[in-house]
Amino acid sequence: MSLRPLPFEARPVRRLHRPDAGEFWAKHSTEPVVLTGCMEDWKLLKELRARATYEQKLALLGSLAGSEQVRYSVLPRRTGGHYHFQDNDPHRTTFGPLEPRGPFDVFARRLLESLNGLSDSYVYLQAMFLDPGTPLYESLGPGVLPLLSPGQERPMMWAGSDGQVVNLHYDDFLNFICMVEGTKRVTLFAPELMPAMYHAPFDRMLNYAQASQVRLLEPDLERFPRFEHALKEARVAVLEPGEVLFLPPMWWHHVESYGFNVMINNWVFPAPMEDIVALQEDVTKALRLFQDATAEQRSRARALYHQTVFAPVDAATSPEQDPHRAETRRLVIRLPDSLRRQLALYYDQFVFQVSGEPFPDQPGALAAMMERNAHATNYFARD
Repeated sequence: MSLRPLPFEARPVRRLHRPDAGEFWAKHSTEPVVLTGCMEDWKLLKELRARATYEQKLALLGSLAGSEQVRYSVLPRRTGGHYHFQDNDPHRTTFGPLEPRGPFDVFARRLLESLNGLSDSYVYLQAMFLDPGTPLYESLGPGVLPLLSPGQERPMMWAGSDGQVVNLHYDDFLNFICMVEGTKRVTLFAPELMPAMYHAPFDRMLNYAQASQVRLLEPDLERFPRFEHALKEARVAVLEPGEVLFLPPMWWHHVESYGFNVMINNWVFPAPMEDIVALQEDVTKALRLFQDATAEQRSRARALYHQTVFAPVDAATSPEQDPHRAETRRLVIRLPDSLRRQLALYYDQFVFQVSGEPFPDQPGALAAMMERNAHATNYFARD
């Protein structure tokens, strides 16, 4: 399938054929990688390949979904299928309200109309959880992916008409994106590029994900000049049926869907959910603690936090004399490496403001976010 050209250069994501689970987690789980040969036993993949038409493929999915009730989103053609923040209102997204929950065959009929050019809408089913024991779940695997333990299996199905574009966002989780039908192009940026990504306020989310204000395919470099630096570090993965993209936590990704597309993804939590929430609440407390600090005070505090809180265990000095640093250090010690790095990035970008205004395209947005959530324990919650 012909993909529209990207308006910048991006280096391809590394590929790896069917790694051993122990080897994968020990050597290949710190950066994105495309995995091949991991879906060879999927009944769903084989049976979709065996069907020639949209009608036949959707009939198969409908037979496996059975009486499952689903919700999906519909976007008018004038949006270009883009899920992003509205151009005239950065506080709102192009996501309209989801359609009411209903039978899978109603969704399939609307999707088929879109695919055949009989409607003026893009249709997209997102994050349909597949329960163990159901026909859809049993059509994967066995065991979803050979890299996952039973406790890590949480598959969800995504299906859409040609043309969806989900703008730059990131997840708190490890993500396995398993392509079953159609093509997806995923453009990636490392977590360390956060100062150049124009992060939206934490409570202004893109369908429950932290997101960028930049539209990747049409970047406004006058409004977002730092993003030009990020573009030099772009990576890209083009996924065809039978291929899996692994994403570590906090990697920014932009997803384009081509053709009738069906994807199963599986999130793996890098830490207990209570620790992820604790990370967000810790950042919230730190923002309040340093709300009125001067640039000099923030600079001195940053040096102290990196010496006593974010340093390796055997190199850190004791933060016990300061309650917040002591509390944050206890959190850092129990977090995995990916979330430790992310917590330090949050502090540098938003608390210590080493790159200046945390939301540079929206002066005053940090104070406004804090005011909106004056009584909340967590600024990351959806408003």
